[in-house]
Amino acid sequence: MTQKRAAWVAGCLVLVAVFAPHARAASLEEVVNCAVGNLSPTAHRTGKFVTRPSANAPERTIEWEYWAFQPDEGLRKVVIARKGAAKGEVAAYLFQDGDAVGETWQYVKGQAKAERVRLTGEEARLFGTNFSLEDYARTARVVFPGQVRQLPEATIDGRAVYVVETRPAPSSKSEYERLVTSIDKERCTVLRREGYDDQFEGGKRARKVYAVAPDGVAVDGKFFTPIRTKLTDAKDGSETRIEIEKFELPASLDPKLFTPEALVSAGQ
Repeated sequence: MTQKRAAWVAGCLVLVAVFAPHARAASLEEVVNCAVGNLSPTAHRTGKFVTRPSANAPERTIEWEYWAFQPDEGLRKVVIARKGAAKGEVAAYLFQDGDAVGETWQYVKGQAKAERVRLTGEEARLFGTNFSLEDYARTARVVFPGQVRQLPEATIDGRAVYVVETRPAPSSKSEYERLVTSIDKERCTVLRREGYDDQFEGGKRARKVYAVAPDGVAVDGKFFTPIRTKLTDAKDGSETRIEIEKFELPASLDPKLFTPEALVSAGQ
């Protein structure tokens, strides 16, 4: 276990001792190990977003290509590039690990270089979908700062799941007051994540729900990959489906690909 990840896990266990029975502490570490263990060292995917901004709006499709690199266990860098971006549109993003939800860079087609994204929450939406940059970062990462506790186990579509509640740290600049994440006990992949916002129905009902289709998980070697997922927003009725058409685990990827300087090439 790396020093950075060990510190995060230790922090989780201290917080669990405060908010939940002490006996759950070891189980939470097992949950973290399960989820982190399902992050492949590298990944390459192609697919599409099928999105609509409200319940009655027409759908539009955005095709993309994705690369992921894990330089340290549990910490991930992701590049996602939109195909056919017009001049003035965001063509590619780079997600990196940081004290906030993620250090994100973007390349706008036609510009000379990538720029750091300073916007958060609803102001920063991935390629104009209903995924905020935080929402998307959470699909690719496991380690986030905040108060964590394990809730009673449950089932989703007949599959047993671990359930973990996270209250993001102020430093993460999260748009959520709390998140409830359900992780498949056998396959160690996230099947559902509910985001609660106190400004929406007083935080009593999840505003955003990310869910994996019952038959939407594929296996490559020992790793399980969600290939059909959906994010719904109860506040505005928006919806985005992620459909992965091709995925592979390259033997290696050049770390230089995951830098702001390389983002211009990825977005061409």
